[in-house]
Parts: sequence; C-alpha cells; structure tokens
Amino acid sequence: MKYLARVNPKYFAAIHQCAAKGDVRYYLNAVHIEPHAAGGVVIVATNGHFMGAMHDPDGWIHPDHKSVLIGTVSKRMLSACMSRKGPDGEPPAVLWISEKFSLVSSFPDITEEPELFGQFSHLTEKTELVDGKFPDWRRVMPKQRAQFEGAYPCLNGEYLEAFNKIGVMLSGQKHFGGGGMHLETGSDKGSVVVRFNSHDLVDRFVGILMPMRGEEMKAFLPPWAEVEAASEAA
Repeated sequence: MKYLARVNPKYFAAIHQCAAKGDVRYYLNAVHIEPHAAGGVVIVATNGHFMGAMHDPDGWIHPDHKSVLIGTVSKRMLSACMSRKGPDGEPPAVLWISEKFSLVSSFPDITEEPELFGQFSHLTEKTELVDGKFPDWRRVMPKQRAQFEGAYPCLNGEYLEAFNKIGVMLSGQKHFGGGGMHLETGSDKGSVVVRFNSHDLVDRFVGILMPMRGEEMKAFLPPWAEVEAASEAA
C-alpha cells in the first residue's frame, strides 16, 4: 500500500474545523494538503466564508502528487487525532494518508511506513480522497495590512468561535485567552486576517475571515451609553 501524505494529526483535526459540511461544492468539504517550497506541507480548509491554513514543516506529500484532498473523515478519526494518549499509552504522532485508508500512529519515526493495524496504530479507518481541484487559497491572502481608520467590518461570531476552538485544539489549552486572537484587515478591506498570539502558533497558522454585510456604525457608542458616560464624567 502506498502512502500519499503524512501530517501532524493535531494540525489536521484543527484545520478540518474550517471545512464545509455537506456543501454541493464537494471540494469544500475536504481538507487540502500540498507541498510547500520551504519544506513540509500546507494544510488548508475553507467553507467559502472563512479559511484556516497551517504550515506543517514536518509534513510530507508523495512526489507524484501536487496535492491531496481528503474528504470523508469520521468524528472518531478526528478524536483519535486530538487524543492525549492512544491505546498504547502514547500520544498520536503522525497521521498517514493512503488512497483508501488513514492511520493515526504514535510511532514518530517517519523513515519507516507503519502497518495499518500494527502495535503503534491508534486508529485505522477508511477515508475518501476527493477527485477535484481545490480553490487557490493564495488568491484570498491580502498582500499587506490596511491602515486602520477607526471602523472595523462586521464579523460572523460563529466563525470567530470556530477560530477560538482551533486555538484551543492547537494550544492544548481549554481556555485560549492566554494566547488570544489577533485580527487585522487587509489593504483590500475585503478580508480579515486571523493569527494566534502564541509563540508556537504565530508563524504556523493563519486564518482568513470574510466580513458580513452590516449597517454602518455612525456613532462609536449607542446613545444611551453616551449619556451614561457623560453623566459619570460630570
């Protein structure tokens, strides 16, 4: 059996949070893996409104493949990717992906391909590769930051919550407040860049969030709050 890719299982499970669920554009339901010129791979997923991308410097993709799209992934597989310890008492180290199966293994030595049901295997499950073209994720990456002009776009709270969950998954902290999210608009004002203010993640993860349409906030505060502030000042 030929393996097509291997990635950090925690990275894979975290980025999977950005994949679409049951979208007719089937390629958006998948997680995309491609090689990176600086080494390793990039893991990307998007539902068309927000996107998460992760550089895995230790990741690998078979040289015969420019990319791999992993479709069906069970909750049990995602849980095995995030587990602190597997059945052998060791944490998951590598997620191996073949054409028909994926394997979570605790064996960190990547020079030797693992057996599907070997002693280091935490979970082996049938998975589906998607035959399709993933969107060019680089096209939505802002070229530079925008000069802040005092107005911030309207953002979908559900997607912010998803990014917070990703931060928890990647950091291992149940309360990710210690790391925090850094939001910044791109120069085109069409997207918001999300990064994690954490030493281990600041240069490893990037998210993109498309703003929602919303009414322009003409006043900084609602009138009742301005009155309250004025009375306190007096």
